[in-house]
Amino acid sequence: MKKKEADEKDQPKPLKSVEEMILNFPGGKYTAIPLAAQWAKVLRRKEEHRHLTSNEVLEQALREVLGGEVDWKDLKKALTAAGAAPESSSLTNGEEKAKDK
Repeated sequence: MKKKEADEKDQPKPLKSVEEMILNFPGGKYTAIPLAAQWAKVLRRKEEHRHLTSNEVLEQALREVLGGEVDWKDLKKALTAAGAAPESSSLTNGEEKAKDK
């Protein structure tokens, strides 16, 4: 009986599907998707991800965002480290749009 328990602990957990992760994301799917899209752009610029297709990069970005590994602060750090300006107003929560009007 103890051997079965030890074997179960050694087994890696099966990966959740992206759809399930989106539905269970505590921050809400409407904030996760733009974050994942921006994070995919950051990942695409990295040398180790250049060989991946766009779909693979997007799936990896979704998994990292929905898994809680990446948040808006991490994205802002990555964009400022790369020297790129934020590409969407979602990074500034619409403050720039309000100023323009």
